[in-house]
Formats: sequence, C-alpha cells, structure tokens
Amino acid sequence: MAGPIHDATDKLSKLEATVASRAQAPLKKIERLEQTRDRRIKKIQEEYAAKIAEIQREMEAGTETLTPQEREQESSLLREYAEAIVTFSRSASASELAPLLGVSTREAKTLIMQAKADLGVADAAESAASSSEDKQDDKQTVPAAS
Repeated sequence: MAGPIHDATDKLSKLEATVASRAQAPLKKIERLEQTRDRRIKKIQEEYAAKIAEIQREMEAGTETLTPQEREQESSLLREYAEAIVTFSRSASASELAPLLGVSTREAKTLIMQAKADLGVADAAESAASSSEDKQDDKQTVPAAS
C-alpha cells in the first residue's frame, strides 16, 4: 500500500531537484562569467604591468628619445639661442642679461663666453669685465623676467 506514496514522493523529489537545478543554472552561469572576467582582467593587468615596466626601464636607462629630425632641430635651436645671446651681449652687459635669463651675473658671463665659443666668436674686450661688478652682482640672483 505504501508503494504509490513512495513513487509519488520520488517523482516529487525528482521534480523539485529539476526545478532547483534550473534555478541554480543562472547562478552557475554568472559565477563562470565572473571567473572568466577575473581571469581576463588579471591577464590584461599583467600585460600592462609588463609594458609599464619596460617603459620605466627605458626611462631609467636614459635612452635617446630624439629622432634625427628632432636632433637637427635641437641643434639649430641651440645655435639660434647662442647667436641671440652673443647678439644681446654686443649691446648689453652680462648684468643686463642675468635677470633676463634668471641667473647670476657670473652665470650670464659664462653663458656668453660659452655661446661665443660655440659660435667661434672672438671675445677679447668683453671678457675683461670689472671684478668689482662681478663681486657685487654674484651676490644676488635675480629671477627671470616674465
């Protein structure tokens, strides 16, 4: 007599298991998707970390980053800068150049001499500046003019 009750109970249990399994399927799918996402994120993070590390190694190594065109342009601009300093120094003193560049008079004189040397310009008269002017102006560093 209990046989039909047990059969019905078994069938209900199987039905409940099927319904529960169907209810768990989306949760399992979500879990698999999250795991896949996390693996992909980790892989991307590792790839970018490697790229960042490579750039940092290059930066620390101090590798030349100028292209040949940029080096040529830099050379041209440095020559132009030296010419401008020499031209300025012909009609003004180092003490007038110093505030313009934001350096001391001594540094301005050094820049003038270096610019002349770079350009191959002889400087006999201007290199013999008064030492009292040097001593007075070297004590003050004037910020660059805006």
